[in-house]
Amino acid sequence: MRNATTQFLNNESYSSNILQLISHHFSKEKQYCLFLDIDGTLSEFHIDPSQSFIPKSTLQTLQQLMDLNIPVIAITGRSVKVAAQLFSHLQLPIAGTHGLEIQIDQEKKLNTCVDETDISLLQHNVHKACLAYPQLLIENKDYSVAIHYREYPELAEVAKKIAHDIQCIHPKFKINEGKYVFELLPAEADKGRAIQKILYHFNFSNILPIFIGDDKTDESGFKIINHYHGVSIKVGEEQTQAHYRLKNVADVAHFLDLFSQFLKTHFSRQSGVSHGEKACLN
Repeated sequence: MRNATTQFLNNESYSSNILQLISHHFSKEKQYCLFLDIDGTLSEFHIDPSQSFIPKSTLQTLQQLMDLNIPVIAITGRSVKVAAQLFSHLQLPIAGTHGLEIQIDQEKKLNTCVDETDISLLQHNVHKACLAYPQLLIENKDYSVAIHYREYPELAEVAKKIAHDIQCIHPKFKINEGKYVFELLPAEADKGRAIQKILYHFNFSNILPIFIGDDKTDESGFKIINHYHGVSIKVGEEQTQAHYRLKNVADVAHFLDLFSQFLKTHFSRQSGVSHGEKACLN
């Protein structure tokens, strides 16, 4: 794995450095596309995942980017239904459950076919295996089941053993290890595949994709973004394939705000030049 820059600067200068990089790639023909993880990227971690939220200021910035015709796409381990609630009134494409369910809009979905009977049996067996550990939080999703130990990190090895024991019984499923969670889900679930599928669907030309994420499950996404010569950004200090870093959720929000301001300014200048050219022709 490639190590991204290990020295962290303060929020303002570090975000500005990445923004400067993007500005070097800017041209009126280039299409930006922004892929964003949620937990640990747009939203702070909470012991109870249901208590997580995206700050209103961040939602406003995302709306501003969308108003500038920048595609903003959520790539998350949460279900599409739950993720959509976090974005409130924003209507944006969401790849949920690590890409197993992809909702482009109300009409178009790019979901992976999954046997619901297998999912139901998997969830039953996980709940049964965790009966002796009521401290563990079990989260049933449409296509997976997650074992959370955020509130009791000392149970990490217990949660890990349960997940691996269950995976031996259900070989069609894999284990995604995230921050304070082990999730059992179909082998096809992969954020990198989801990003590739979405890029193929929109068929962008001259694309500059950007992906910001914080967890191990985001690494396949960074790999795809790097393949497209895009901008891969890791939130946090862990080893990563991403080429750049931001410190934390606040730093991500600051970067997004800078990015929005940069685009507004640039588009305004382009509009002014365009109007000037028209005036000269008249």
